[in-house]
Amino acid sequence: MRKFERLVRHVRKRYRSFKQPRRGADVCADLASIMKPRTIFDVGANIGQSAVKFRRRFPEAQIHCFEPSASNADRIRTRSIKNVEVHQVALGSTAATAMLSQGADPATFHISENGDAQIRIETIDAFCAENGIERIDFLKIDTEGHDLEVLKGAVAMLDAGRVVAVQVEAGMNPENTFHIPFEALKAFLEDHGYRLFGFYDQVTEWPTKQPHLRRANPMFVSHEIFSKAR
Repeated sequence: MRKFERLVRHVRKRYRSFKQPRRGADVCADLASIMKPRTIFDVGANIGQSAVKFRRRFPEAQIHCFEPSASNADRIRTRSIKNVEVHQVALGSTAATAMLSQGADPATFHISENGDAQIRIETIDAFCAENGIERIDFLKIDTEGHDLEVLKGAVAMLDAGRVVAVQVEAGMNPENTFHIPFEALKAFLEDHGYRLFGFYDQVTEWPTKQPHLRRANPMFVSHEIFSKAR
């Protein structure tokens, strides 16, 4: 009887492992395997496509979308996504103002000296303090090459371990001078107590049609997650 019970447990465990997508295939599935996010920051929310994905997987989560482009912020609002707050502001290392430029994709914007629209920049630490946010379960950053600046503005939250998981957009080869190098982001987050969890959305060097990686979205987790295995 005991041998049969062990066999049943083994089969169930194997079934769950086959059912669960391989790590790196679906960031929402991987997040769900380690926690139940209650507060999500979507920094560089674009037109809300990530917010829709997060809402579908985590229906009870409070999602904060940060998007400096007025037109993009309005498009997110028109989607009327449940429990989503839209903040027309950029996040960075210090409070300031900057100019915003439109990219090749009409829905993509980036901070530039030659921009045509002035925007406001806040820090994550200040935003959380002002709004009484004690914890960010998932911080997703996609800010067209300014991801490290956003992290620098969240040092207090990071050092306190009050950001559980962080996903950034990283450059994966030295010829990609637009995105922040993976090594720089990894070093910064490791210095603040985070460890690499997985890679997502790997993109090849499409401008030159070369097969090596141009960028990827690595995710890092806090001590709260990796200490559970001890």
